[in-house]
Amino acid sequence: MSNHQITDFETDAEFLQLIQPRVEKYIEDLEEDIFDHGCDEAICVWGNILIDGHLRYSICRKWDIHFNIRRLFFQSRDEAEAYICTEQLKRKDLTSEYKKYLIGRRFRADMNIASADFLKNHPEKQLNADGQISQKYVQKTEIATIIGKEYNFGFSTVTKYDVYARALDELRIKGPEITSRILNGSLRVSHENVIELSRLPIEDINGLKRLLNSGSIDRIGYSQLRHELRWQRLPTGKPDSRRRRRERESAEAGIKQMPVIDPDAELASLKFTIPSWSKTISRTMELTDFPSTSASARQEVRTQIINLTRKINRLLTQLEED
Repeated sequence: MSNHQITDFETDAEFLQLIQPRVEKYIEDLEEDIFDHGCDEAICVWGNILIDGHLRYSICRKWDIHFNIRRLFFQSRDEAEAYICTEQLKRKDLTSEYKKYLIGRRFRADMNIASADFLKNHPEKQLNADGQISQKYVQKTEIATIIGKEYNFGFSTVTKYDVYARALDELRIKGPEITSRILNGSLRVSHENVIELSRLPIEDINGLKRLLNSGSIDRIGYSQLRHELRWQRLPTGKPDSRRRRRERESAEAGIKQMPVIDPDAELASLKFTIPSWSKTISRTMELTDFPSTSASARQEVRTQIINLTRKINRLLTQLEED
C-alpha cells in the first residue's frame, strides 16, 4: 500500500470504444496480482487522458497502490487513436470483429493524419465535398498497403475494414447495444449485413433491439431481418392488458390476424437506400486511382452499372405512370 496521493486521470469515451472489454476472470486475476505484487506496468496517459492501462489505473485507485506513469505526446486525436489501435491489435484475445474494426479505425486515423500533414504544408488546397483530400495528394492505397503488411492483409482488405468500421460507428449512434454485441461476437452479423444495418432508420433499429431482447435470434441475415421487422408484430411498449385483450378477441373470433400491408413500404425503403449509393459512387470516383486498377475490375463494375441503369430506367417508367 502507499501513502502517496494518486493522480486523477480522465477516460475518453471515444478512445474506450477502441478497447475490447476484458472478461471478468481476467479482471479478477489482474486485481489479485496487483494487490499481491504491485503494479509493474506503467499507466500511459496523454495530458490528463488515459490512453492505456485503464484497468490497472482503476485497481490501483481502488486499493491505493502506487503506479508509474508513462506520458505520451501526440499532435492530434488521430495520432492517439492510431496508437491505441496499434497497441490493442497486439492482444491475443481479440474477437475477429474487433480486429477488423480496429484495423479499419487505424486506417482512418492514418488517413486523417496524412491529410492533416498535407493541408499543413499546402494550405491553399481544399477538401472535396466528402471532406476528403483528393486521391492524387494522399495515396489511399499506399497507406492501406503499409497497414496490410503489418497484419498480413492486402490493401483492399484494409479499405474494406474501413467501411466496416464506419458502418459500426454509424450503427453505434442508433443502437450502441447492438454494436457492442456484434463486436464481442455474441451477435453474428456478416460484413455486408453490418453495412445494411447501419442504413436502417431508428424505428427499425428499435424494433431490432426488441427482437434481440426476446432472445429468439443470435444471428442476423438482412433479408430475414427485413421480413421480421415488416411482418412480425414486435412488442410496441403498449400495456400488457391491451395486448392480452387483442389476443383474446382474435382467439374468440377464430381468425388469425394478418399483417397490414403498406403499399409504400418498398418505395420508402428504397428512398433511404439510394442516397448511400450516390455517396458511395462519389467516394469511389474521388478516391480511386483508375489507371492503376485492373481491366477486369473496371469491366465488372461497368457491367453492374449498365444492369443497374436498365432497372432504374424501368423503375422511372413505372413511377411516371398514373
